[in-house]
Amino acid sequence: MMPLQLLGEQNPTLFLAITVMYALFFLVFALGGTRIQVRVWLLQIGDFVRQIEEWSEEGRRVAIMAVREFGVGDRDVARFVEGLLDFVFIEPVERDPLGVLKRLDHLLDVRMRRFRGLIEEVASRADKESVANLEMVLEAASALRQLFFILRHYYLMSKESGNIALVSQIQVMLPFITKIASAYREALNAFYYGKPIGDGAGALVASLLARELGEGDFRDFNGELVRADARYKGREIVILRAKGPGGRVGKPGDGVLQVLKEKKGKVKRVIMIDAGLKFEGEETGKVVEGVGAAIGGPGVDKYKIEVGVVERDVAVDAVVIKMSLEEALTPMKREIVKGVKEAKEKIKGIIERFTDEEDAVIVVGVGNCIGIGN
Repeated sequence: MMPLQLLGEQNPTLFLAITVMYALFFLVFALGGTRIQVRVWLLQIGDFVRQIEEWSEEGRRVAIMAVREFGVGDRDVARFVEGLLDFVFIEPVERDPLGVLKRLDHLLDVRMRRFRGLIEEVASRADKESVANLEMVLEAASALRQLFFILRHYYLMSKESGNIALVSQIQVMLPFITKIASAYREALNAFYYGKPIGDGAGALVASLLARELGEGDFRDFNGELVRADARYKGREIVILRAKGPGGRVGKPGDGVLQVLKEKKGKVKRVIMIDAGLKFEGEETGKVVEGVGAAIGGPGVDKYKIEVGVVERDVAVDAVVIKMSLEEALTPMKREIVKGVKEAKEKIKGIIERFTDEEDAVIVVGVGNCIGIGN
């Protein structure tokens, strides 16, 4: 390539033109490069917002279709579903932390009764299991709807302001938001057809353990929980999980407290099994052991269990089956089923190593029991 100095000696006019072009190129990107980048990002975010809007509308249609299957008369199901999808839950004040979890527990109970009461009112032909599944469908559709509202809100704010810091933050979060939205979209299908999902791994472990120990059937216990009593190598085993096959998680905290009170000091260990989020690159269905109350959610049941075992000096073991968010909300994969069987064996090992004959052990299968019968 000819040096610009030689080019200037041979053709001063061409040299001047090239110099001016370089200067203009620098000015355009120095002064307007940020705006160009913001516009490019806004176009990408706008396309994603429209995609989430389509998924949200798809969720609304699925919810309407699901409710109509059990409705009677000429009730405006579409309007009813719209109201439930926008149903809000206001958490208790936390500035005065005394009793905040008790207040949260009460509000969650009120919300559940109100929500299910509305479903039963419109879907009058639905049995209890179908109502539980309809609740899951509406929850997934509502999550998609709220995700769309939040994303659209920040998209419009960033579009109006042109603030590159705000736009760049949304752009960075798009891959993560995509995974969450895709998970809820796939969950709609599982909830609609009542298929077992990955989050039910803990409940499935409890069912397999009860069947192996000779107690294949559960009986109703403490609201939406079911219970099986068995013996294993001289130990009393109380197995708890949510009632199925409807989409329920129950209140394991209340169940554990009731058994602890009932056994009057005989319980030496509480073993909890739940699905846990894996890191990228980790194997789906990997089973890990630990210590602590393995249960997600708002923290009410976790708190009750922790208080109950501390007061009675009872050890708490955790068995966690790893999976991604998408795998937790979609039909259960073969790898997770393999992990369920491995978790069952680990529970038996914990009982043998850390308890003695005539001790009592509580085994809690945590998770959504949709598609998992009793």
